[in-house]
Amino acid sequence: MNDPASPPSRLLKITAVTARWLLGLLIGAWLLFALSVVVLHGWIVPRIGDYRGALEAQASKAIGVPVRIGSISASSGNLFPTFELHDVVLLDPQQREALRLARVVASVSPRSIWRLSFEQLYIERPQLDVRLDTAGRFHVAGLDISGEGRSDSRVADWFFAQREFVIEGGAVRWTDERRHSDPLLLTDVSFVARNGGRRHAMRLDATPPAGWGERFTVRGQFRQPLLSVRTGNWQTWNGQLYADLPYIDVRRLGRYVTLDARIREGNGALRAWADVRDGQLRGGAADLALARIDAALDTDLEPLVLRAVTGRLSSQMKDQTFEFSTTALQFDTADGLRWPGGNLWFQHTPAQGRTPERGALRADRLDLAALALIAGRLPLGDATHKALEAYAPRGVVERVDLGWRGSAGAPDSYQAKGRITGLRIASQPVAAAAVAAAASARPGASPPVGKPGLSGATVDFDATQAGGSATLSIAQGTLEFPGVFDQPTVPIDQLFTNLQWTLDKGKSAAQVQVSNLRFANADAEGHAQASWRTSDPAVSRGRDRYPGVLDLQGQLTRADGTRVFRYLPLEIPKATRDYVRDAVSKGTATTVDFRVRGDLHDMPFTDPRDGDFRIAAKVTDVRYAYAPPEPAVNGKAAAPVWPPLTGVSGDLIFERAGMQVRNARGRIVGAPNIEVTKADVEI
Repeated sequence: MNDPASPPSRLLKITAVTARWLLGLLIGAWLLFALSVVVLHGWIVPRIGDYRGALEAQASKAIGVPVRIGSISASSGNLFPTFELHDVVLLDPQQREALRLARVVASVSPRSIWRLSFEQLYIERPQLDVRLDTAGRFHVAGLDISGEGRSDSRVADWFFAQREFVIEGGAVRWTDERRHSDPLLLTDVSFVARNGGRRHAMRLDATPPAGWGERFTVRGQFRQPLLSVRTGNWQTWNGQLYADLPYIDVRRLGRYVTLDARIREGNGALRAWADVRDGQLRGGAADLALARIDAALDTDLEPLVLRAVTGRLSSQMKDQTFEFSTTALQFDTADGLRWPGGNLWFQHTPAQGRTPERGALRADRLDLAALALIAGRLPLGDATHKALEAYAPRGVVERVDLGWRGSAGAPDSYQAKGRITGLRIASQPVAAAAVAAAASARPGASPPVGKPGLSGATVDFDATQAGGSATLSIAQGTLEFPGVFDQPTVPIDQLFTNLQWTLDKGKSAAQVQVSNLRFANADAEGHAQASWRTSDPAVSRGRDRYPGVLDLQGQLTRADGTRVFRYLPLEIPKATRDYVRDAVSKGTATTVDFRVRGDLHDMPFTDPRDGDFRIAAKVTDVRYAYAPPEPAVNGKAAAPVWPPLTGVSGDLIFERAGMQVRNARGRIVGAPNIEVTKADVEI
């Protein structure tokens, strides 16, 4: 007869044996736990006073400095007993009292006893001294924790091995022996540290002295590496710090902390986050709500004064790359300027081996006037300060995206896109020394042309080191041409044009193409197109690349004849320009064609082979004094030497260094019955 029951498999036998062993281990652990509790409550607690010497020795060994305990008592009202110590004293290496704790409450558990630590340490009203000595070493409660000494390691390992460390009602006295200032005292100090596994959490609340501000909070969350051997090796930790200061007077910090700025005033609220990697600060962020800042960042700089500063500042350092950004940053300057609350992101990586320096910038809603004001108060060098003062940039950068390789001052390559509204750049007249040099080289010639300026402009641009394109529009603004016109500032009601340019850095050459140019103001309205390039020094008579070669042509559909003189370039002799000003006192031009072509050094191109300069206007209803009266003497206007013409129409032509009137018709003032026809005048 066959037995229906099959024998158990090998796997089932192994599982059954393993289960019995695990059950035995579990029962053993519980028995060990129960035995530990019995030993704690039945043996250690009643005799705790007998262990005072052993506890002193064990604490001294763990911390690394002598520890003295005045008295000790125990209570077993809970599952885990608690111990209360009085008059706990830590001695420094010179056997001086470094720290006294009036009352310490410690709770233990079987686990903490096994690890020679406490489950919780509660310290009430401690008085702690923190000191920076003249050698720059940091001491806490008489213990030097600034180095990597053996005692330092023991203190840190012991502290960060405690499950919970609590301080209530404490006081911290900070002394910097390198400064001649009174110690800084923080009162009502509360501190909590919780350590578990590889995680460490801490919180500090304290009240600063009167006048410093309100009670503040500092918190930290950290994680130590998985394979960390020492619990207290905080130099390898990663984590984050957080500080909340509802109100602080930053000016007072200068007496206790070395600051790069001389702060005369600075108060408000601050919240800050700091990223910690390998025990070092690698970045962070700060939310600002400051009422006022008044600081000088260098002895030779004017103070930077800001009011109502709000927004966020962030920075980060990673793999040698520095990043800085602002979010919704707003403030008012002492000069009445308002930063509009834009965002900025900046990144910079220094050169490393064969890899060149590189950087990037993205921003929106940046006020150039406020930015220039701030930059003028920053230690950016004399060249930058002089350029900012000379060009006086104004406007709002709606957006900009910039990247470059090489030095920021002279990059090897770059890319830039953006939009600027309300742009104003001051023109730059030629320096007096350059004017004198040009006059001596070319007696009677007009002064050299300066750098143009503009205002009221909106610019959209896309540029690289090889060239780019832009769209320029101006509404109720100006253009400035120093050295071009006698009145260099030209009011503009409306202007629009497209620009394209190319740059050849190796040859120091440049080309600019101006297309679809339309403009209008009170004097004229018209359209034009132009191209400009640098001159070839080997060919140009000026032996220089500037002022360059211009090819300009266009037409005015409306022009005020009495204003023609102010648009005549300085290259036209002054006598001719003055004659046009005095001779034409009324009239309009319906069509004005103009053309300029050639090297501007040779303008007005007396030799036709050098180029063209021609302005041809059809004029109507002109009052024309072909023999203008002499200038007034002693306030009395001189009588006209010849009666002027009125109602004149014809062609007014400026060509090269002369002026012509052709096919003129009109009547002589005072002789209405006499009509002049087909008159020609040439100067």
